[in-house]
Amino acid sequence: MQKWIKGWLSCWLYVIVLIAGIVLGLLAANWFIWDWGTRLFALATALLPLHVLEEWHFPGGFHTMYNLMQGSEKVDRYPMNQLSDMWTNFIGVIFGCIVLAGGVNPAFLIMQLFLCCAEVYGHLSGGFFAYKRFKEHGKRTIYNPGLLTTLFGYIPIAIGIILALFTTYQPKPWQIPVALFSSMLLGGFSLKGVERICQNENSPYAYTWGNGYFAKFMDGHA
Repeated sequence: MQKWIKGWLSCWLYVIVLIAGIVLGLLAANWFIWDWGTRLFALATALLPLHVLEEWHFPGGFHTMYNLMQGSEKVDRYPMNQLSDMWTNFIGVIFGCIVLAGGVNPAFLIMQLFLCCAEVYGHLSGGFFAYKRFKEHGKRTIYNPGLLTTLFGYIPIAIGIILALFTTYQPKPWQIPVALFSSMLLGGFSLKGVERICQNENSPYAYTWGNGYFAKFMDGHA
């Protein structure tokens, strides 16, 4: 089983990038057919794989910051490891595709807005943590892997969704609490839930390519 899992982990990023390309292709083909809510939801779905690429490889190292924030001494694998983070993001991509296939409604837009806001909060709070942690080692900004796609992707999409919710996609009163509750359930399971299931201080699914962006600041110190 471990061999199969490692095989999937070696290629899953290519799979979700391919999915993002398909979603963008459908968006372009249906631009004048889909309404703004559907366009924004499609953009957010396609953005997630690009966001993961920034976190994992370009420049990579998000796991280092995340695990340091949890007080870990094994930042390459605990509590976040490749397997848990794969599930977190793969669930998000598949959820986005299912919604696009079934049809976007105000509740799903609210859920997407929740995700955008969660990314903004997570990367800004992580950025200030990293700046404070590594400023004595030369860090001068709050940048962390994933922040660029958050600032130039998730924030504009969130603004667009808010405008859509106040104009063409006005939710019914009952849809707001249902969407927020569903967002917390989905977000809680896809992040902390799978993390609990997959976490292991001796996990065989460690990040094997180092600390990425943070390597230049760590200098042998966690």
